[in-house]
Amino acid sequence: MSDQENKAYTTFEAAKICHVTHHSIKNWIKQGLIKASRTPGGHYRILEKDLDAFREQFDMFPRDKADSKKRIMIVDDDPDALALMEKILTDEGFELIKVSNATEVGLKAAQMSPDLILLDFLMPEIDGFEICKALRSSELTQNTPIMAVTCLTKEQDIERIFACGADEYLPKPFRAEQMLEKVHELLGKGRPVG
Repeated sequence: MSDQENKAYTTFEAAKICHVTHHSIKNWIKQGLIKASRTPGGHYRILEKDLDAFREQFDMFPRDKADSKKRIMIVDDDPDALALMEKILTDEGFELIKVSNATEVGLKAAQMSPDLILLDFLMPEIDGFEICKALRSSELTQNTPIMAVTCLTKEQDIERIFACGADEYLPKPFRAEQMLEKVHELLGKGRPVG
């Protein structure tokens, strides 16, 4: 038996690999979608080959195959700002998810798992501070880099932006190359996990 056949994951480890919550993994085990054994203590263990088979079946391998584009979610209620960012980023070859309604952010981010979120902090229904905190408290988006793209330029606002979990800050109006530089930087390093 090779190491691969022997290696077993906990539901937490499997959840991390599949980018879902461990509750999802447990439900899939109960539904018989993932083969798992139980320890004497009643915890599930999933063999690596079984997890791989499940991921293959449901196409859950990471998207970073050579041909895949990085996905960027833009959250902004201003159509002009959205159009400008869309042009800059699609010209650069990114796949875009545009959200102009703040209430859809969490849902879309969970479904589409973007590689980066560009977030306007001044929006009518919910402010960016709330959205940013919500994204950071969700297991699905807690490690997704977030860049604030906003008209807020006061020092205390900028401090609040970083305090609620943003990784980078880009003041509006911005130059295209300024934005791309920060985008590439964030996509290059990702978020420290932990």
